[in-house]
Amino acid sequence: MANGTIAFDTLSTSGQITGTAKSVDADYLASGIKHWVNYDAVNQTTDGSLNQSGLTDHDNGLFTSTYTNNLNSAADKCILGMSWDTENDGSSQRTANARGGININQDGNTVNSTASIKVKVYQGSTGSADGGEVDQSANYWATMGDLA
Repeated sequence: MANGTIAFDTLSTSGQITGTAKSVDADYLASGIKHWVNYDAVNQTTDGSLNQSGLTDHDNGLFTSTYTNNLNSAADKCILGMSWDTENDGSSQRTANARGGININQDGNTVNSTASIKVKVYQGSTGSADGGEVDQSANYWATMGDLA
């Protein structure tokens, strides 16, 4: 079997989707999300991902997701993240809203990389005190940027 190049402007499907054919512009695919992960830190399982070759759980609330395909630039990217405020799959909320809520950020103690992203999940920070790293039932983050 020979490998080659396929050129197209629109990708369409009509097989598995009910109703009229669905399509997406190829430019949208080229400029959209390049990586995402849904990580259950309590059970240490990846519940879903795109462009992730592996995940390392370093400690409470500290994780590194390694990309299958590297980014073009370590700095020219956008990271979006959120965490589900529960450690028991939604049976109860982990923290009271008055304790500063849950935050997820790119880890500031780790240099930007084209090969991975390290994130930190923490709770309870206030105007006068830092929060502590925590494991949640679901931690979601996505990377937007150009692939190498």
